[in-house]
Amino acid sequence: MRKQSAKISRINTPYARQMDANQHVIHRAHVKRCKRILLFFSIVFLILGFQIIQSKRSLSKIDASIHTSKTQLARQKEIGKDLKQEKKQLHNPDYLQQIIRSKYNYTKKGETVYNLDN
Repeated sequence: MRKQSAKISRINTPYARQMDANQHVIHRAHVKRCKRILLFFSIVFLILGFQIIQSKRSLSKIDASIHTSKTQLARQKEIGKDLKQEKKQLHNPDYLQQIIRSKYNYTKKGETVYNLDN
């Protein structure tokens, strides 16, 4: 509705009343349209926000999985390195003889083994 100046008075005719009613209907339609647009964008915002939160959660889970896999890989590489070193040492007859003596209690002729472990 338009503001009236103090010097201008409005004529109360059916046309003026119809124009006021039309302005009121148009205003209500604009308000409804604005509410619908806001509702639509709010729903879209919520859906996209939920998607982003889910993506961040899955990304953090994947990052944690990658971290554990990397630590396991490093551990396995270290074990592999140790095994390669032991493999090289098994070709050395002195080392092989030492292993056989300690694990299986083998002795040379004339040797006596004293077991001090209880």
